[in-house]
Amino acid sequence: MKSEGEYGKMPITYPYFGSITYIFEILMRGLGREDIIHPKKPSKKTAHLDSLYSPEFVCTPFKITLGTFIESLEAGAYELAFGASQGTCRLGYYYPIQKMILTELGYDFKFITFDWDHPWECVQQFKKISDDYNLTQTICAFRIAWIKSRYIDLVDKLLRYYRALEINKGSSDSIAEQAFQLILEAKGMGNIRKLKKKITNLFQKEIEINRNSNPIKIGVVGEIYVVHEPTLNLDIYRKLNDLGVVCNTHNTVGKLFDIGKKLNPFVREHYNISRKTAKPYLPYNCGGCAQDSIGDTILCKRQGWNGMIHLYPFTCLPEIIARSILPQISKKYGMPVLSLVVDEQTGEAGFQTRLEAFVDLLVRKKDEE
Repeated sequence: MKSEGEYGKMPITYPYFGSITYIFEILMRGLGREDIIHPKKPSKKTAHLDSLYSPEFVCTPFKITLGTFIESLEAGAYELAFGASQGTCRLGYYYPIQKMILTELGYDFKFITFDWDHPWECVQQFKKISDDYNLTQTICAFRIAWIKSRYIDLVDKLLRYYRALEINKGSSDSIAEQAFQLILEAKGMGNIRKLKKKITNLFQKEIEINRNSNPIKIGVVGEIYVVHEPTLNLDIYRKLNDLGVVCNTHNTVGKLFDIGKKLNPFVREHYNISRKTAKPYLPYNCGGCAQDSIGDTILCKRQGWNGMIHLYPFTCLPEIIARSILPQISKKYGMPVLSLVVDEQTGEAGFQTRLEAFVDLLVRKKDEE
């Protein structure tokens, strides 16, 4: 086994994370890595590995990422790239515990972690795993990835709007897949900058929608992995779209990854506005996305959204705190909120029933108003 400080040019992988998985791929490609083991979408086999090797009461995202790492290691991966953070969210403890479990299982691997709270250290790590890139090349690859992350978020936003109103079912999913491929394949900053217009035009011209519809609009808040990973949230955006509901979330990876906005003193990032809005109810950042969940609920009400769905994994402490505050927010602002706790045991039928009942409530409330 290689020593802890040694980086070999051996196959690299990363967690499966909904559409955010594309950003990991973009970054690895940008760093010149061709030896990528693409993670499989979590399946029943993944869930079996999750429950077999994970501590019982650990966060569900921990279990799913561990399962996908095991599958990737079996497929030939050696380097495991994973994000980390500081604070009270248990995300910062994922990789050392997963490292212990995988070592006990006898796997030969190298964990490479990126702490988004320290961008410069991230760049240094990216340089180490690149195909012998210098610092300038590494920063350029990182820059391309954070710019493309904006367009990944754009595709998600457009998909969750057009799919709710599409006349020809399935057309929005097909166009979204084309848009994701455009993002992956775009090269050169000039072409990358044109992606926003290209993607928007693609949806507008290729998808026929019911323009007379006045749909219910629901915002989604909660723990970021659950908000984005369809396997864990039971494909909630598709379910809501199938009910004719337009939905979206402000809890995107761009708030962590878009260093360009962070370094621009003239840009007020949404998550900073959201956390400031939440401070009268939760003055301190208790970890994870708890403040964002509260702030986004208030902001969505001000923007005319009809309701909110709060998603979080079983035992997620920051979101449990947010869950205890949201009823007060709901009452004060007249914003209906449905909190849903999910794990690998969550049943499809009960989940669907609760969504349908919540949408019916919002429709009646909207009609009365």
